[in-house]
Amino acid sequence: MPENSNSSRGTPRRRFLASGVASAGALVTGVALGASNSGRIQRLEEQVLGLRRPDSEFKTTAREIGGRHNAQTREVVARLKRKYESAVFGRVRVWDMVEKLALCVDPTDTSLCCTSQFVHVQQLVAAMERDGVQDRDLYIAAFTHDLGKVMLLANEAPEHVVCESAPFGGDRDGIGLDNVVFQFCHPEIIFTRLKDHVPDHVAWLVRYHATSTQRVEPYMNDRDRGYAERYLKPFQHYDRQFKSTTFLPRIDLAKYRALIEETFPHPILI
Repeated sequence: MPENSNSSRGTPRRRFLASGVASAGALVTGVALGASNSGRIQRLEEQVLGLRRPDSEFKTTAREIGGRHNAQTREVVARLKRKYESAVFGRVRVWDMVEKLALCVDPTDTSLCCTSQFVHVQQLVAAMERDGVQDRDLYIAAFTHDLGKVMLLANEAPEHVVCESAPFGGDRDGIGLDNVVFQFCHPEIIFTRLKDHVPDHVAWLVRYHATSTQRVEPYMNDRDRGYAERYLKPFQHYDRQFKSTTFLPRIDLAKYRALIEETFPHPILI
């Protein structure tokens, strides 16, 4: 490569660091320019600019929360189910809860990082629109499936709200998912609030959207398998594959607010 190539000046991150360090003093600048590896550059960045790599810190926190979530016991699940038999926010309009997702960040979702759950919902819906999805029930599920995460705003421990909903095991094959004990998290919370206001398959989809179909397949009965094929598999495709930390979609929120208001014409207990 020619000696006067721009690449010889270093990456944008190194150039930014050298510039920032220079303003801190000539001595530190000399250290920065003498750094020969990314590890020394990173440590210097932390010392001079007071920064840490946000991606690695986010992932560390996500692992810690996931570990606590996986440490749930059946007793903890039973206690949390009793706790959430009572309303937390009172009688509210569902769309108001959808908008509260703008205040919610899933601290374990490394595909979204600090992107809000409200943006995640819009990304999911934009992908469904792009592919011509016509089933209104999938759009209802899109706007409501993560509403249980608003409990993060009520000071619930994140390990009881986020992460995957996995079965504890020990149940017999074919028993039906409604009879299996799962780890407790946001799907169970919002399922209990919506189940009396939406069709059975929508409530089922909301309840099991955060499960691994492969992991729970042995426990499924005919109802579960039918719903999984018709609703869960296509929904999880959009829910899991279309996440971005930078994409802000443009969708007609007024149209979808009308859909949610039509589905839930009156405030419900949440």
